[in-house]
Amino acid sequence: MGNQRKRAKTAASEASSANKKASTDINGSEKNHSEALKTEPYRPEPTRNSFMVIAGTYERLLYGLEANQGEEQVTLEPQFIFPAHIGCIKAVATGGRYLASGSTDEIIRLYDLKKRVELGSLHEHKGSITALQFHGRSHLLSASEDGAICIFRTKDWEPLKVLKGHKGAVSSIAIHPSGKLALSVAQDRTLIIWNLLTGQRASRTKMPQIGEIVAWNPSGTRYIVAYATEVQVYAVGQAESLATVFLQQRILSVLVVSYKDRDYILCGCQDKRVHIYTVDGLERGSIQCHENRIKSLSSASLAIEGKTHMVIVTISSDGWVKVWKLADMIES
Repeated sequence: MGNQRKRAKTAASEASSANKKASTDINGSEKNHSEALKTEPYRPEPTRNSFMVIAGTYERLLYGLEANQGEEQVTLEPQFIFPAHIGCIKAVATGGRYLASGSTDEIIRLYDLKKRVELGSLHEHKGSITALQFHGRSHLLSASEDGAICIFRTKDWEPLKVLKGHKGAVSSIAIHPSGKLALSVAQDRTLIIWNLLTGQRASRTKMPQIGEIVAWNPSGTRYIVAYATEVQVYAVGQAESLATVFLQQRILSVLVVSYKDRDYILCGCQDKRVHIYTVDGLERGSIQCHENRIKSLSSASLAIEGKTHMVIVTISSDGWVKVWKLADMIES
């Protein structure tokens, strides 16, 4: 994606008066946001040569960066800053034009990305918001340290159902691509599969460790549970894991992607690297992506030289945002 390097002033540096550097290297585009925490790509339609990265920070701010494909490289340009919360932001999610952010202040803030305005806030939880995910543009799921998962209808933001099954803080949720099921893991060492059509618990499994992240593969035939230094792969309807990935570093973020009809697990870790495995547990390699620990991974589609490519957005604890070609990461 180009090998030029440049210096630029970012939205974060304007907000904090810090002289931060933004640059581009051969693998991807970078932008620095002081103490950035979570990212979520928002894809404008029908444009295919750009997408937006939403970054929530420890400093309680939401940043919007537009990623555009230039002649030689991807550029990241600040678009907005929202002073969103009175506590640090722990989760962000987008669904169509909607943006949701959750914080230690126990509040979910809602925004319209098209109009760049705040829509309001949701106050259903009695604990820090730990996870948010939209299903399409119709529903939002939220999870909290209070152990509850809430389902909201985006048409009027009505809370439709509160899912109660965990006895500890919920760490992560994942909606099945069909929208019919959802996974959740919590500090009580349980994995729950939810039937979203009925709002009832389909199964509850006691796990050997505290599950920290759950995610589906793109086709919805398998899912992963990530622990501190380990990832297990499961098939729907099977109790035994299909494969186990062991890492020597603490896992901070996990993404399951498909490339050339094969699924891969990307683990962003404490050692500043993204470790890549097949869903069968085979190691493909690792890439040092940052100078500090990797806090978040997300994906988006981008038109590059007339072809659509999947790109990976990584963000580190010191606020650097980078964009990578998935093909380069897997085949390098």
